[in-house]
Amino acid sequence: MSVRLNGMRKMQTCPRLFVLIAGFLLAACQPSTRQSEQASSHATGFWTSPDPPRAHYTIGADIDPAAGRLQGSETVRFRNTTSRPLRRLALDWSLDAQHDVQVRSDGEVVPFLGVAADSSLSAPLLFDLPEVAMPGAGVELEIEFGMTAGSSEGEKLTLAGWHPRLWWGVRTHDDYDVQVRAPEGYVVATSGSLNEKSGYYQAENVRLFGVFLGRDLSVAESYAGDVLVRSLFTEKGEECARLLHETAVDAIDFYRERFGLYPYPSLTIIPGSDAPMGGYPVATRLVAVHGQERMDERPEIHWRWITAHEIGHQYWGEYVLEKDSPDWLWIGLGFFADREYIRARGLSSEKHDGVMGRYIGARRDHWDTTIDRPLEQLSGVEGFYNQVVRHGKGFSVISALASVLGSETFDRAYLRALDEYGGRRLGAPEFRAIAEEESGQDLGWFFEGWVQSNRYASYEATALGSERDGDRYLTRVEVRSLGTLRMPVPVLVVFEDGTRQTKSTDRLLEPNVLEFESSAPLTEVRLDPEGELALIVPPPGPAPPPTRIADLKDELRRMSLTGVGDEAAGLFIAARQLELDEPDLWARLGHALYDGEHYAESLEAFRRTSALAEETSVWRFVALTWQGHLLDLAGRREEALQAYHEALRIDTGATVRHDQYGIWINRDWIEARLETPFRR
Repeated sequence: MSVRLNGMRKMQTCPRLFVLIAGFLLAACQPSTRQSEQASSHATGFWTSPDPPRAHYTIGADIDPAAGRLQGSETVRFRNTTSRPLRRLALDWSLDAQHDVQVRSDGEVVPFLGVAADSSLSAPLLFDLPEVAMPGAGVELEIEFGMTAGSSEGEKLTLAGWHPRLWWGVRTHDDYDVQVRAPEGYVVATSGSLNEKSGYYQAENVRLFGVFLGRDLSVAESYAGDVLVRSLFTEKGEECARLLHETAVDAIDFYRERFGLYPYPSLTIIPGSDAPMGGYPVATRLVAVHGQERMDERPEIHWRWITAHEIGHQYWGEYVLEKDSPDWLWIGLGFFADREYIRARGLSSEKHDGVMGRYIGARRDHWDTTIDRPLEQLSGVEGFYNQVVRHGKGFSVISALASVLGSETFDRAYLRALDEYGGRRLGAPEFRAIAEEESGQDLGWFFEGWVQSNRYASYEATALGSERDGDRYLTRVEVRSLGTLRMPVPVLVVFEDGTRQTKSTDRLLEPNVLEFESSAPLTEVRLDPEGELALIVPPPGPAPPPTRIADLKDELRRMSLTGVGDEAAGLFIAARQLELDEPDLWARLGHALYDGEHYAESLEAFRRTSALAEETSVWRFVALTWQGHLLDLAGRREEALQAYHEALRIDTGATVRHDQYGIWINRDWIEARLETPFRR
């Protein structure tokens, strides 16, 4: 069993307890698979499959936008496609003043577990089936429900989570037949295609079924191949809506040619909020674009880009479901799609430069932009994480990977992920595996640097001269890294006769000296000419040190353990001045300083850790081991051996993992260090 946080974890053999240090998680080992199966032999307790059953929802709903009220009934059918019996299920719904629900199975009202008649409960709602559903058996539920929804004076109503859905703890695709009954005068748009005979909107393989109702709206309809594109708009927003509509048809045609398919038979664009601030995918096949009545407040590129962007997410996020949490991969892959469209149409790159710039600016201001971190670390920084990390850095990662692999290899990986994971969940590990197979490279250095750390790339190029040799010129360009993340960087040189050449640096060479032969002297050197790399140029300067102990502790808790060596050195000075007294925070400092090769400061940080920690604690055990590492690096072997022996004396039987370095600290590791000094 393993749990990871910032590349560090601690393990013990089950069924003991394990503790994750330097921000580590305390948890208990779970029983073995065999024990779990025996314990659930009567299908008690909630559990979910990695591949949950796909459900079919038949829904009839009466919606009154003016009153903001919805009343409906639905039949939910699915087959237990798992290998285990099912008894306990969950609904994504609430019981409160705004929601009501009643579930029947085999004609019996199913009570929700642990809910008194006068209490309320937020989703998910747990309940037991009257009979166990064995593998292969069908399940049918009859559900009556109602909700009070917000309204905009009855003019329009947008609904996403508007009906009870089976909750499995992961994203799923389902099928729908939905009948919407609304007052006269409302235009209806949904995630489905209207069956004129039955009156039901039908959809297959959708993540979420959305519904929109609006009054005093016109509708434009066109086809992109066999994909129906609908746009709903007000009289004042018509000019903007026509541009969105035209762009949507063009973008779908482009995506179909570029990626070999468009995943759904229709797309509907609806008006969003009043301010022209972007858009969002309401649900599968249904997107909103904000501020259409204020078109003049944004340039044309904004409207064309946001349309292509939201359509890109019909591939990534709707058709291919996100598996990671926090979820960032689908955003980066979606941005890549709309950048391809913008480039193909020769439009401005300002939108993509701006998104990447969010990350660049935040990293220069010393924010922790580590992507892969526990959800509990995002408390209080959700807005920053969404805009800067999920969007800004998420796109930067995918763009950088495309640069590293080259367009042909990256395209193969991109299209393969789309083909193999359509209708399934895709996470960064799966996408990395595909990229490695297509490129024949181990990309651990890339994903560890970009996704699991706060390291950054920064480079500068200097022309060393352009010397004439007969009728040719030999130009030498030196490229140096100013950052903490090494990357292969494309270098473009331009000569007086207009000719151009591009070469790429080797990420392991420092510095790189590239040579170019030409028939004319050099006029220009450009790093990353396509703008695919989020280079932090100039690199971040030193961060102002905190002057209060509370601020210092907050910064240390937010700090990444990798790629922040210089910043950690500044915090180290503040920690001494403010007399930091928490061993776990001194340990965080020690690891960040080691990562940045500030070995003397790291050694002192770990000495303070062991001095503050309890005599036989895991903190002291780890701190002493790291003191041995650092003393070995300093060539102080006798002192290193003393530290290792002291660590063995208080050995707790634990294993502490530092995955970013491939280090597992336990008795075996330390005994090996007694024989062989530590080497980085």
